[in-house]
Amino acid sequence: MHTRSTARGATVVAALAAVPVASAHGGEAAPPMPQWLALAVLLVGVAAAVGSAYARRRTSATVALGGAFAGLAVAATGAVGLVQLSPVETLAASQPAISRAWFGPLTLGIGLAIVVGSLVVGRMRWPDRPRYAALGMLLGLWVAYPVIVPGSLTNPVGYLLAAAVLATVGYVVWRDASGLLGRALADRPSRWFGAGTGTIAGLFFAFSMGMLTFVPEPGGGVDLSEDFVTTARVANPLVYWPGVEFHFHDFLGTTPLSGVLSVGMVGMVGTVAVLVGLNAALLAYQWRANDATGSAEVTTGTAAVAAPNACCCCGPVVAELAVVSVGPAAAAPLYWLFVDLASPVGALFFVTSVALLAGNLARAGRRSLHS
Repeated sequence: MHTRSTARGATVVAALAAVPVASAHGGEAAPPMPQWLALAVLLVGVAAAVGSAYARRRTSATVALGGAFAGLAVAATGAVGLVQLSPVETLAASQPAISRAWFGPLTLGIGLAIVVGSLVVGRMRWPDRPRYAALGMLLGLWVAYPVIVPGSLTNPVGYLLAAAVLATVGYVVWRDASGLLGRALADRPSRWFGAGTGTIAGLFFAFSMGMLTFVPEPGGGVDLSEDFVTTARVANPLVYWPGVEFHFHDFLGTTPLSGVLSVGMVGMVGTVAVLVGLNAALLAYQWRANDATGSAEVTTGTAAVAAPNACCCCGPVVAELAVVSVGPAAAAPLYWLFVDLASPVGALFFVTSVALLAGNLARAGRRSLHS
């Protein structure tokens, strides 16, 4: 269990979108329910959240927010179930859609393209805000880091890059959106909606990535009928991080809980979860502030804030949706693009999520200064 879980932790942080190979769900045991049932729960939750957004035209903002939050909670439950019930054993024997020999050049090319593109676009469009170009360039280096830095997993540059990315994200949000977010978080319903949505997002990513699981795989000579907590050295994001591996046999009734958490994992997932929560709080604030405004304006604002959140949250279930739709064998190549540590897809998903979420907050903050 220790070896497998440590490997799982390494795979996990290759991407927020990854469903790790080592987190095989249940080993040879039959899943407790079919995967399509989890998909049905996911769709019900999405329908409830979208329906609440449209019902906003005919009801108060507070009621609509309550319905949207309930829908998000149900959707997250279905998404977690979709990943936890994944037929990993079937997929593990499959081949990736792209030869692994291409992963290195693709990773380098994508990373450098982001660096150069961020510099050019940042200087041309926002010459008075060099922090935008700096953040984009750092995110590009995040993607290219495993290829351009020798001994990447143990190189101190990796720790500096991780800290620089998190600090720059915080600086951009603070400089451009602190005033607007301060007003949004001062509104109690908006604050609670943001906190709840961010928490759901964090748990969703943790379970979908294999950091936490209710269906641990036996192995490694460890008795899963016993509780344990031990330290582990976890690879990625970028470098090795100190971590904790644990297993609680009867965590929820007779349902076990296992997981691997590291400083790097928590920092990466926490960053995205906080950004999702801040965007959600901003959405709630807009709904409440425009309670007497026409529905067209409210709907437009909702789409502008909700779109980045939807984009960042869809990645972890893309492969599993393919599994349900076309079957494990046909979906395996797509699955491997997300799972393989050498694939650039996972890192690209993370940096895109951060750029969209932080960029949306910065844009909203700039607009609030001119309104």
